[in-house]
Amino acid sequence: MAGYEDFDFDFDATQQGAWEDFTTRLDEVLSVMDATADLTISVASAKKDGEGAEEELPGIRFSMIEPGVIAAYVRGPHGVPTAQQAGDLHRLGWDQPTVDEQRFHTVVDQEESLALAQLATETLSEVFGVLHPVFLEPDQLAEILKGQTDWVPLTPKPLTRDQVAVMPANRTELDNLVDHELAKAFGHPPLRNEQGDVAIRVGSTIVFLRSTPDAAELVLFSALVHDVEGRSRACEVLNDLNVEARYGRFALHRDRVFVQVSVAAKPFVPAHLHQALIHLAQIADGIDDALASKLGGRTTFNG
Repeated sequence: MAGYEDFDFDFDATQQGAWEDFTTRLDEVLSVMDATADLTISVASAKKDGEGAEEELPGIRFSMIEPGVIAAYVRGPHGVPTAQQAGDLHRLGWDQPTVDEQRFHTVVDQEESLALAQLATETLSEVFGVLHPVFLEPDQLAEILKGQTDWVPLTPKPLTRDQVAVMPANRTELDNLVDHELAKAFGHPPLRNEQGDVAIRVGSTIVFLRSTPDAAELVLFSALVHDVEGRSRACEVLNDLNVEARYGRFALHRDRVFVQVSVAAKPFVPAHLHQALIHLAQIADGIDDALASKLGGRTTFNG
């Protein structure tokens, strides 16, 4: 399929890799930790700033209690783990609360910092259900534990005329900007129907372009397959395409399959419009025959 690119994103693998990186960085921090400062890693709050009273969030506190010895303490939601969390903490190997230490805890030699970092990762991800280290809030060393780096300013390249942004005042002004770009691209003024849509023929299909009433977006869409026979089968196929597609969103409307690409228009950047047209044209002309065969329908011009 010409121009149709798979965008393979394995969330589970990415998530696992992020936790492995976090474990490595935490090990590095714990291995050089001294008695001058403790480290607390908390689960980020889901509440927005200013929403409700401050809550005590779950997390883990690390302290050097004597040279070469690190203690870690678990803090549950509102200070106390739930019964389920307590069982999970026990399963992972945390020491049970005692009269002298009323929190789940563990004490290890600093040489075993990697094992402690792995225990912390398992606790945060499995016991407290943190999906990704980005949802953690260290009280210090965030730039290390979160893998943050200093941003180095780049010297920008001069923009071409197509890359310069223009802020349209309204829909009419946006449509005029689009018409100007399409006239340059195709050698003649575009034709608009009563709804204001521009029609562009591409191979065996036709691409429509429409601006939104608030002039914030350009919507490009194309009917790929007509007279689809089975809606359930079509929905399954299109769902798989939407998962894999880098550009375009596929949808079934009545008995037609459409593909749509949206382009932000405030500001309007001519280069973005041209890129979207190229991508949508490649998708539409490259996939419509295969989809029509798979779904039992017909393409626009090969009925």
